[in-house]
Amino acid sequence: MANKGFRLNCRKALDALDAIREKFPSGISDVSKISEESRAWVQMKIQHFRQCIKDEGLSLSKFSWWNPMRLSRNKTAHRKDDFSDSEFSRLCDTLFLHIQNISHDLAKKIGLHRHHSKKKSKFENFAPSSTFGSEADRKQLVDAMEDMASPVEPTEIKIEFPKNNYAKLAEGTFSDILDHDDIKDYIQSHEGISENIQTDILEWLQQTKETLDKEDPFLDESIFIQQQKKLSAIDVATDLTNENSKIQYHYRRLSSVSESKRGSIAPSDLNFNFYKNQFAEQKKEPKKDGKDKAPIQWKSMEQLEVLRRNFIGDMEECFIDRKNKWEQERIDEMRKAFLEELYKKIQNFKHLEKLLSPFIKDFGRLWDLSEGIFETSGFEILEQFAKLLEQDQSLQELAKILGKQNRAQSIFEKELRDKVVIKTEWHPQNAYRGEIKGICFSNDISSVLPSELALMKNPATKKLFQLRFAQKQLLSFEYQRNVARTKEESTQEEVSIEKKEPKGPIIICVDTSGSMHGTPENIAKTVTFALSKIALEEERKCYLISFSTGIETLDMSDFKKGDSLQKLVHFLQMSFNGGTDASPALQHALQMLQSNDYRNADVLMISDFVMANLPDELIDAIEAEKEKNTDFYSLVIGTSGNQGTIDCFNHNWSYNTSDIHASRHLVEQLHSIKTRLASQGLSDNADK
Repeated sequence: MANKGFRLNCRKALDALDAIREKFPSGISDVSKISEESRAWVQMKIQHFRQCIKDEGLSLSKFSWWNPMRLSRNKTAHRKDDFSDSEFSRLCDTLFLHIQNISHDLAKKIGLHRHHSKKKSKFENFAPSSTFGSEADRKQLVDAMEDMASPVEPTEIKIEFPKNNYAKLAEGTFSDILDHDDIKDYIQSHEGISENIQTDILEWLQQTKETLDKEDPFLDESIFIQQQKKLSAIDVATDLTNENSKIQYHYRRLSSVSESKRGSIAPSDLNFNFYKNQFAEQKKEPKKDGKDKAPIQWKSMEQLEVLRRNFIGDMEECFIDRKNKWEQERIDEMRKAFLEELYKKIQNFKHLEKLLSPFIKDFGRLWDLSEGIFETSGFEILEQFAKLLEQDQSLQELAKILGKQNRAQSIFEKELRDKVVIKTEWHPQNAYRGEIKGICFSNDISSVLPSELALMKNPATKKLFQLRFAQKQLLSFEYQRNVARTKEESTQEEVSIEKKEPKGPIIICVDTSGSMHGTPENIAKTVTFALSKIALEEERKCYLISFSTGIETLDMSDFKKGDSLQKLVHFLQMSFNGGTDASPALQHALQMLQSNDYRNADVLMISDFVMANLPDELIDAIEAEKEKNTDFYSLVIGTSGNQGTIDCFNHNWSYNTSDIHASRHLVEQLHSIKTRLASQGLSDNADK
């Protein structure tokens, strides 16, 4: 299957070949006759062609020209020196032998290739040809926009827009968008947004054409002109030379011409008086014979026909100029409104991206939300709670201690690792001075024995000494020293390594009863928002259980589902009411602890704990989970909580809403617990 850039690559390759064929339509028969500049230009275009198709072998390798061009590339791709005449000639011969087939095959591939985007594919197949040109033109428009947004190599070759008015409108509009603020850099880092902006432009172009056709005030004038074209020269001349011209009367009553009806349409400058005078000059003087009025006689029928053509031509030219001016004004108005809406949409998208980045990975899905839905979606409440979180240090600390709590247990595994041992070895080496090892033969005067040197002093034995010296047969001391050399030896040893599991999930039980209304409600919502955000940023699972007399659940780890994010927003928007029964929530939390996804979870309950005691069997189940190193945390809001229920949790934090220093006290509690947890972790690791 062809890759996404296949059509752009083929089109740029085809553009490079078309440029060569245009400059050398008959090929290059004698390379010695072309200039060095032209030779360098041809080599550059061939290089561009190769660069475009090098990654498209899967789709193009079946063509007969692929292998010769591939072999030609392999021979010349990495050349740094200039080509000789014979080498360049062979390169050109190979190219021009296949250039016609290559161009035909690439054009066919472009024509058959369907765009991966459904919206763009629909535009290419069904947009009106009278406005946007042929299917090939529509595909070229799509490709030119994609190349403008994110150019593919070689960037020196630009895919041109088709030669029609709406393609030029698309080019100008998209160019303005890319030049606006930092949009170009932004969409190049957000491929999905670039795609959505392009499809928005294509849809706007079609809507613009439909609007112009629907609002067209020139329809009657167009029909009127067609009717005048059917009149003969004599009919036109007779009418215009009449004092009460019907043509002039009906023309000036047209809605697009009438001063009282045309509105913002430019006035018509068709000069009726000029043509009346011109036609009048073609009249012959009537004979004064006293008879009844005779038919009008004309001097030259040929001149009448010329005047008729010029009159109809001026009428049509005036019509086209005024219509084009009106269309351009309407297009400018619609373009301005479209760009304002688009820029607002982009800003909304950036805002949504900031709010929802922890919750949604596929930001392309947010594009539709950034239009009208954004205003009513309630996502802005996420920003509200983010600001609330920033203002309250105690809630930040609470979110961090749970967010950073690592439920992983140390697991020690045996592992073989390479070990390098460096050993020292002593190697004997001949030396100038050192320890005497023995006697040897040599011609080293410095180490020769004294008895040998004595031969040199005696004239009778001097020649014998010289002979032994030449033959290296003089008795000499042999010296030796030991030199230390290091040697590396690789071995393997078995070691125990500590392996940690990822950070554990979080299960949050939130009391949504009526007693939590007000400040406790804000605290509960803010902590829930903070923990869900931290969990998703760290790719940890997070499960929300809201309870009053019943329970509602939300797996906040999976926001790919369309309604999950809306459910979180709904939770943050809801008003707390109803009675309090924590048992169903804790029972469901215990069930979730048995699942694979939440086996190592920590459990946090946020409540004022104004509730009855928990059933004994539920307390026993909680104690059993504690034995498995599951931590149960509670955030107690207020001072009226049931202490018996609170004591079922490992770690308890209190937030007294009537105490102005409640935040500072909560921070102190959090720090002490954090220190205790850290020391426990160190001692546990030391024991292991």
